[in-house]
Amino acid sequence: MNGAWHERGTEKPDEDEDEQEGLPELAEHRGIVGDRHLVAVQTFDIARLTTHAVPVVPETFIAVSGMGPKDDSNGSGKTSFLIAVSLLLADPQWRLESNHGRDASGILFKPDAAGVDRAQQIPAASHGYVVGVFAHDRPETSGGRDALAASGPLQGALTVWVRIAASAPYVLANWTEGIHVADAADDAERAAQADTLWQELGSASRLSAHRMADALYGNAPRCLTYLDTPLRPAVPSLLSQQMTAMEPHDIGEALIALSGMTHLLEQEAARRGKALEHAAQLEKACDEHALALADEEAVLEGVRARAAARTALGEGRHAWRRYLAACYLEAAQADRKLAADLKDKEQQVVQAQELLDSAEEKLRELTAATGLATAAAAARQEWVDAKQVTEQAAAQRTSAATRRDVIRQSMAPLRPSAGVWRGSPVADARSALETARDVLYTARQQKAGADSALSRAQRLEEAARQGRSGAAGQALEILDGHGVSAAGLMDQLQLEESVRAQWEARLWPWRDAVVVPCGQAERAREILRGLPGAQVVAADPADGTGSGGGALPPGVRSGRVLAGFFGTLQERTTALDDPPAAYDAGLSLAVVGGFQAPIAGRDARVAQAVAHRRRCEEEVSTAAEGLAAAESEFEVAEIEHKAAVAARDLAALEEQASALDEVIAEADDKTTAARSAEEERHDAWEQAQNALTAHAQAVTTAKLTRDAAAKTYKERAKEHTALGRARTEISCPQWQRLWGAPAEEAAKLLEAAAPGTPVPRPGRLRRNVEDHLRNAYEHYGLPAGAVAGVVDEDLLLAQRLRDAFAEEEASALPRTGFDEVAAPLQSRLDGHSDKDAVEAARITSGRSLREEALAKLTRAAERSGHTLQALQDMIEHHVEGLFAQISDAFNALDRQRGGDGARLDYTSVRPEGARPWRWQVTPRWKRSPRGAFVHYRENANGAQVKVHAIQLVLAAVLADAETRGRVLILDELGNSLGEGQPQGHARRAAGRGAPSAPDHPGHLPGQCARGCRRRVRRTAVVRPRLLLRRLQPAHPYLGTRFRRPARGTDCRLDYRRTLPCLSPPCPSPAQPCWSAKPTAGGKCPCTDSPPGSSPSPCPAPEKTATRSSPACPWTANDASTPPSSTSSPPTRYPPTTRRPVWPTVT
Repeated sequence: MNGAWHERGTEKPDEDEDEQEGLPELAEHRGIVGDRHLVAVQTFDIARLTTHAVPVVPETFIAVSGMGPKDDSNGSGKTSFLIAVSLLLADPQWRLESNHGRDASGILFKPDAAGVDRAQQIPAASHGYVVGVFAHDRPETSGGRDALAASGPLQGALTVWVRIAASAPYVLANWTEGIHVADAADDAERAAQADTLWQELGSASRLSAHRMADALYGNAPRCLTYLDTPLRPAVPSLLSQQMTAMEPHDIGEALIALSGMTHLLEQEAARRGKALEHAAQLEKACDEHALALADEEAVLEGVRARAAARTALGEGRHAWRRYLAACYLEAAQADRKLAADLKDKEQQVVQAQELLDSAEEKLRELTAATGLATAAAAARQEWVDAKQVTEQAAAQRTSAATRRDVIRQSMAPLRPSAGVWRGSPVADARSALETARDVLYTARQQKAGADSALSRAQRLEEAARQGRSGAAGQALEILDGHGVSAAGLMDQLQLEESVRAQWEARLWPWRDAVVVPCGQAERAREILRGLPGAQVVAADPADGTGSGGGALPPGVRSGRVLAGFFGTLQERTTALDDPPAAYDAGLSLAVVGGFQAPIAGRDARVAQAVAHRRRCEEEVSTAAEGLAAAESEFEVAEIEHKAAVAARDLAALEEQASALDEVIAEADDKTTAARSAEEERHDAWEQAQNALTAHAQAVTTAKLTRDAAAKTYKERAKEHTALGRARTEISCPQWQRLWGAPAEEAAKLLEAAAPGTPVPRPGRLRRNVEDHLRNAYEHYGLPAGAVAGVVDEDLLLAQRLRDAFAEEEASALPRTGFDEVAAPLQSRLDGHSDKDAVEAARITSGRSLREEALAKLTRAAERSGHTLQALQDMIEHHVEGLFAQISDAFNALDRQRGGDGARLDYTSVRPEGARPWRWQVTPRWKRSPRGAFVHYRENANGAQVKVHAIQLVLAAVLADAETRGRVLILDELGNSLGEGQPQGHARRAAGRGAPSAPDHPGHLPGQCARGCRRRVRRTAVVRPRLLLRRLQPAHPYLGTRFRRPARGTDCRLDYRRTLPCLSPPCPSPAQPCWSAKPTAGGKCPCTDSPPGSSPSPCPAPEKTATRSSPACPWTANDASTPPSSTSSPPTRYPPTTRRPVWPTVT
């Protein structure tokens, strides 16, 4: 019970924990995008939308409409555009944190849904992109298109890409500073740019659907939408015209989330959980305190006996150190003499190595000089060229010499080869050539095999140096990639020479095992699921509770704590001597040992790899020499064959040419000059050939010199190795490792630091060690020879080790160390050490310690309760203030639109236990100036419920101090504006947010049909701005065309714009002229000024262009020039590649 109390002590709450943490901050964080506005949107493979970049003017009411294939707005992609914007802004209703965006994949382009003829064989999109550009400022649009294009780069621009796929991962996001959009000339080229632009963003800033909203936009929703779409489950919300289906606490939760205060309730729930945990801990501690009082007097048995045994072991360990010091000093004296001889021999080896390196360097320089062969070939080519000149001069002789010239041209190429003919027949030369070719092929195969073996040896050496040799290397690579700290079992071990024969055979079956921390063993096995046969060894626990007790067998050193592994392995296997082997009686398995070189330890494994690599290098050198000889023989055989063939052919041609010599004798003078030049080139070629021969002789001489130096080096190295072997037999390093300190400390320990002081005899010192060891076991209750009744394996092992320890010679290198003999007892004493100290301290402190701990728990529980109460009061005050502001804004908006007033009734329902905190919020409004406030669920005017629901959302946004960049999206806006209602009611609904919009910047996009769009254009007064405009190509990210005709349909697409009034005297230059057409005489509707008078008429009150052909002048040229009033009839547009229509944004 006492142990359980102290183990729980690490979990007791710190009394200053709540004071240090303090109360949470009330501010929200805005994420990576921060307070930037959305200024542009671009889509790829999203429904029927094109890839044009669409500008979005911040702080405006935005109506999204369009024209479909049948001259109405159906099928124009309005809802698809709003869905794309809501996904870009991580609308909470998509539930990206839970379903990872699976519902969003339905927005991708599907040819059947788009009405594409199946004969075109256009596939469905496997993925698409929605791109948004955000910026701190927004370009001033009152100066028309030219002013917007010349406004320069946006300040603090940031581009967000959202990738939507048809398979997992369904939604991924990425971002980058600056503008990163597709800017090609046409739709197909921009679509081809999308994947490349996504890849250029890299993976460092990539965000999953789960992290997208919080990382980009913070803990407050950036976007709130109502979308009339089956892609996601319909959930009642304030924007879904289903406010009456929402409970009061659902409305409160929605308003808190919309205002960015959800994180406060989450912090309160976390603090409440901590307070409940403190109360539970206090109750548990009181119960344990009552049980602990009965256990205090029964704990001290055996503590004193274990203390005496620890003292005896300490004295024995000191005597063992004196014994090791004496043996080390004796071995060090003999080692110093051999070290001096080794140093002299090492100098001789170095000198021989330098001579060998010099000879090899000279040989490399000679073999690297390949220019002589090139020069000889060039001289020969010049000689051949001169001979061709001579033959060409002879070709110009009279027609009588034409036949002889032809014969000599056939003889000329044969003379060089025939000149080296040795008289062998053609058949013999051909047979020799085939034989040489077979020898050359065999030599090349041997060279390739040697090179491949050398490459494998180099890779093995590199893996050994990194500690990842053998099959364990692949497992280590996989574990390292998952962040698991692991090491090769054999790589991190060190076996002393004396224990190699015992342990190498035991460890051989586990040579490919990897060692992982105890806490990560299960995870490592799960990670290596795909690597069958992988062996995982769990290290001992860090608290020393493993089965091995923390002590390794003598002569074994491990970088990881593997006492349990070695203890178990030693118990299961028995070391056999002749031949060396490890025998497992349980499996009837014997592993034969007797390895020539050490197999454990990185140095040993690296040395084996280096030796193997050097052998491969020698084989490569031998194969290279054989290949060079085979190539030379083949070249000689080829020349002989060519010479024999040439000699045969030349003899036949000379018989034919002799009859024509008399006919061409008088033309010989003309070829004298050409032949003189030929002879000069021939002499030059002979000189280059002689230089090449001399170089080959120099290479041969350098090889002989190199071989002699190599022989001398091997002899010196052999002598050096013999001295090293003699020094190794003294075992001075082994004694030094056993001693583990400098020789001066050994002399000081033995009180033999002064010269001439005799060193104590090792035999007497070893007997002292045995006496102290025997006393320690007797104090513990296990005298020498007392094995009767002992059933514990560790104590039986201790008795066997004591017998073996006593039989060893004092002067020999010990096979069993003191720590190994004392390990079973020391393990038991160490297992009780912490407990003895803790229990003694606990009994000394008594009940006062427990009472103090109970007092701390009581104070912590009380403090947690007080802190929770203060936090709840603060949050309640803050949220009530927020609801008060929303209620005031709700009432103001209702009265501004002509209503009779509205309010919010709200009540805080504080939680009990772990239940959530609920806020009952009830919207109410008046239907007459003197009437009572009507409950929102009262069966009254349904249109008023819709309008008040939107007003409530706007009121929540207006009440928030951080609305910059917020976006509200309303699909089927005709329903919200009161489709079919009187137009006055629609105007009041469209202008509901006008008075407060300048102080609360944001967007309000809505989708409506064409008739609804006309009403919105006449009534929207929330900072009206022009959204659909066609910019010049020089704009940094916007294209020049926004709409395209439907695929395979007859349609006339109009571009109707409402341009701002640009006349200087205009009373509202930043406001657009809302008239449908210019007034008679071109008067500006803002100033009502006739043309030619002062003030001057508005240059462009409104322009309407009807596109009837692809060459519409107003579409791609200057927007300030209206098209001609005469237009051609409608044209059938050819089918496009994918997306037929882009929605109009006004």
